[in-house]
Amino acid sequence: MTVIVYTQPNCPPCNAVKRLLTAEGIAFEERPAADHLDYLVSIGARSAPVIVDGTHVIHGFNPDQLRALSQ
Repeated sequence: MTVIVYTQPNCPPCNAVKRLLTAEGIAFEERPAADHLDYLVSIGARSAPVIVDGTHVIHGFNPDQLRALSQ
């Protein structure tokens, strides 16, 4: 399952998530949050970034949860 990262332009936490995932060797696909608003609202997202790995959802920049994706 590919990790999906929903981001907004010029979003420092979004950039931090992408840097951490890259550093940890975790493959991800970036998608613009604006193009997926209905889905993001349906999973309770209120801001970017939102990281989805199958059914596991991470809201915001949470290094411990992000690193756990590689396990």
